[in-house]
Amino acid sequence: MRLLALGLLILVWADPAHPAPAHVHGEARLEMVIDGDSLSVRLDSPLDGLLGFERRPRTDPERQAVRAMRARLETPDRLFLLPAGAACVAMPPRIASPVFADGAVSGHLDLSAEYHWRCARPAALRTLETRLFAEFPRLGMITIQFIGPGGQRSGRLTPRQAAFAW
Repeated sequence: MRLLALGLLILVWADPAHPAPAHVHGEARLEMVIDGDSLSVRLDSPLDGLLGFERRPRTDPERQAVRAMRARLETPDRLFLLPAGAACVAMPPRIASPVFADGAVSGHLDLSAEYHWRCARPAALRTLETRLFAEFPRLGMITIQFIGPGGQRSGRLTPRQAAFAW
């Protein structure tokens, strides 16, 4: 089931009739999959919405901003609020961006972060609230693609509406 759900999500984004979303400053994308007792969330965002710039850091304050951004992104229970009744435990996230790599990079840089939880009572998972807007005030909108036991859904989050229900 998990491979099927992930495969469907990948097909949605890989389908030539549905090209990958454009790189838009202030906008991010969340892909969520519930499979059995597992919740997976993938965040994709231009770095501008997280840092205020999207290139290799050039100054000490910019290098500190990159470290601070990464530290915030490494705390999934601070960024995503799940129903307590689901009894979910976060696994260490995987965060990737050219901004963390050594060497020259160019262009508009993005970031991807993958979050995973194991939930003792996954049936209690009915909502996800995010604090990404509070942690990264340059974000103005997050588009969500969701696959779970009840099917597929999509939605948009904003600073005023930071919860997604399914």
